[in-house]
Amino acid sequence: MKAGDLVTLSTYSLMTEPMWKWKHQVWHEKKNLIGVVVKVVDNPVIRSYTSENQKKYYFVKWINGGPEGRWASTPFNAPLTSYFYRKDLKFVK
Repeated sequence: MKAGDLVTLSTYSLMTEPMWKWKHQVWHEKKNLIGVVVKVVDNPVIRSYTSENQKKYYFVKWINGGPEGRWASTPFNAPLTSYFYRKDLKFVK
């Protein structure tokens, strides 16, 4: 996945607790969450136990509104948590 790709939230992401609001909107209200990957950066804190999934941060700009990051909306530290992991996103079909 690279900058410019069209993405949406994966089932893996929607099943996490912070995404309960978005899960309801996507599954029950049939809202289309479509975004564009605007930036991909390496995780600045890589340890020996860091999984392949967590080695890159993906920043997404949602076309019609979407979560700030993988922890949904957290206004107290939004710039720090406004990214997604690879498993949180999937390509738009």
